[in-house]
Amino acid sequence: MARFVLRRAARAGLDPDRLAQRAGVPGWSGGGERDRVSSRHCLRLWELLEQESNDPDIALRSATGTDGELGLLEYLFLAAPTLGAALDDCLRLSGSLTTSYGMRITDRSDREVTYELQLLVEEGRGRELTVHAAFALLLGRARTATGCRVDPVRVTFRQRAPDSRLAFDELFGTAAVDFGAMSDSFTLGAADLALPLRTADPDLSAVLHGYAATLPTTPPFPPTWADRLAEALDAALAQGTATLEAIARELHTSPRSLQRRLAESGTSWRRELDRARRRRLDRAGPVPRAAQAEILGYSDAASLRRAIQRWQEPGRS
Repeated sequence: MARFVLRRAARAGLDPDRLAQRAGVPGWSGGGERDRVSSRHCLRLWELLEQESNDPDIALRSATGTDGELGLLEYLFLAAPTLGAALDDCLRLSGSLTTSYGMRITDRSDREVTYELQLLVEEGRGRELTVHAAFALLLGRARTATGCRVDPVRVTFRQRAPDSRLAFDELFGTAAVDFGAMSDSFTLGAADLALPLRTADPDLSAVLHGYAATLPTTPPFPPTWADRLAEALDAALAQGTATLEAIARELHTSPRSLQRRLAESGTSWRRELDRARRRRLDRAGPVPRAAQAEILGYSDAASLRRAIQRWQEPGRS
């Protein structure tokens, strides 16, 4: 990834060696898959590239003309049979092949799957630019490999809304793009995930997977605040104690501070409680309506029906 950023710098007419020296990445043009650069260097490189190019959208537009430039991770993606399988490889192996970020699935249904990008650094402009580039690369590879205009169903960013959304709209097409969210994520429809890749190569894929298995792994990403909130809600629903006060105590904060943190993250107590209830119901599988009410924490089926009616009101998802 460090080499990728510095090549973008050269393309923008900047001196990549000078940027590498400023970011503390000597000998950037050499090395192989087994070499490792601390993720903080990559974040710093993105910050320097944005500053010196004076282009706040440079990471969003970084995915063009990069075939093969990302090495093993890219070839694993392109050799997969379908887009869904390619993303599964990213989920399993990104920790072995890059220190910049990891991926995980946070929501899955018959209609769509939501992928979250994880970084060890919680804040900063370098983090935001790394997310821009990762989303641009994944989406660009998906479109190239399938030969289809793959547009996400929705995209969320933790960062504040930019002054101009034009570059985001151009990249993500018709997707709903939300800022100030709890996580950096993108959601793809099941039909797009089933698309075959024109670049699929099962023999090459088998060889690459064998090689990837020999590479060192990076430590798992620590749980985020959103993770801790979700775990606390899941446990409280199972125990019948899912109240704002109880969850605030579990997270060692006050109810008012918890509500403020949720608002700053672009969500609310009611929304996160509804999400936790849906997770609990998904894990339970098909059950009668009365049992659903108990699983979701409602007193009876009538209360559940009223809640469903509220969820189905116009303007609510």
